[in-house]
Amino acid sequence: MKKRIYSIIAVAVAVTVWHAMPAFAAKIDVGGEMRARAYMIQSADFTETGDANWLDARFRLDTKVSQGMTTGVLQVDFLQGATMSNGDGDTTGILVLGNDTGHSYNLVGVRQAYLAVNFPAVTVIGGRYEAKLGNGLVLNDTADLVAVVAPIGPVNLLVGYLLLGENDAPAANAVPSGAGDDTAFAVNAGLKNLAGSGVDVNLFLVSAYLQSVDPGDTKLQVVGLTGNGKVGPANVAAELDLFSGDATSARSFAGTNFLLSGSMPVGSIGLNAAILYASGDSDTTDATDDVNINTIDGDFRASNILVRDDFNNYEGVSSLSADAGLVAPGASYLVDGLGLQAIKVAATLPAMKALNSTHTPEIGLVYARTSEDDPDGDNDLGVEIYANTNCVFDQNLSGNIGLAFVSAGDAMADTSAGDPDPEDQLKLEASLTFHF
Repeated sequence: MKKRIYSIIAVAVAVTVWHAMPAFAAKIDVGGEMRARAYMIQSADFTETGDANWLDARFRLDTKVSQGMTTGVLQVDFLQGATMSNGDGDTTGILVLGNDTGHSYNLVGVRQAYLAVNFPAVTVIGGRYEAKLGNGLVLNDTADLVAVVAPIGPVNLLVGYLLLGENDAPAANAVPSGAGDDTAFAVNAGLKNLAGSGVDVNLFLVSAYLQSVDPGDTKLQVVGLTGNGKVGPANVAAELDLFSGDATSARSFAGTNFLLSGSMPVGSIGLNAAILYASGDSDTTDATDDVNINTIDGDFRASNILVRDDFNNYEGVSSLSADAGLVAPGASYLVDGLGLQAIKVAATLPAMKALNSTHTPEIGLVYARTSEDDPDGDNDLGVEIYANTNCVFDQNLSGNIGLAFVSAGDAMADTSAGDPDPEDQLKLEASLTFHF
């Protein structure tokens, strides 16, 4: 009799717990991707001996836990390879293969870790979060922040405080000894379908205090305006960024970015074009001149070579800084702050079936030059012709194959090395990505 009573009680408890579990259980979503890439580049630095080739891999795991009004997000890169540096000492989350045999990879990095709490009128976000300003020209990267997101009428407003560098952090992440913290305040206001035009307008303001550069004096302000949407048969994206502020007690920041791109179908072919401008400075040694500043994020891809940085590309590269110049492969002209002007025309061909996959080819032509002449009076960076095909094998597996050739202009020459004639560049790339 006792056994029967205990059995009844046990069943009753189990049923009660089973029905109560949905009310207390968290919703857990896990996904990610594994990506492998290969590159072969002839004259990667536009010199005769500058060939390069490498294989790299990245395994990224995304976890989202939701319960009640709170969501926690964790994004981890399991191949956080220190051999892939973006030049600032930060690793990119990509491992270059070929690191000897018989060793394990002890390379794990946390790319995002944040909480999002949904209150009745606002959402509060805190932690390491992937922030994007406008179309990603200026910033498309992770940062430690606290932000409040709130809809105010038709406007979606975000106000955030970003900690870009902490002088009390461990040595690997700290600003130089004796310097103050690097911080920024950001405001982003977005308005969808402005006056029924089909265009989304976005305005962002950033005020950064870069105490690691010059404590007490270095302040950078960025004002950006974007307009993205459908204008007639064309999809259009436009952005204007204006930079200002105090570089030092005696010099000011000044810079401009401009992007205009559009695409439209013509029969079965998709035509697209883009214009990109970033200001430059022909004399960076003038101590009384404004300090030109512009930042093109490493993920902004306009072509395979001229506006692309594969080796440093992270899909999120730190770019909100006082570094006057752009990041691009073999491009000292950009580091010297001469700026960039580029125009691209391209065509996307109809999708086709081949080798048990769907291919979407694209061919394009790009011309690029510096905004200011280099010391030799040159500004021609070159003309690029490229061809890509995106491959979809199934809903989880995709790939890309790209081929590009640059007829190098005179501004690509490394005259400091006694080589007045730059070499043309040929590049072949291939990637395979498994999404789960």
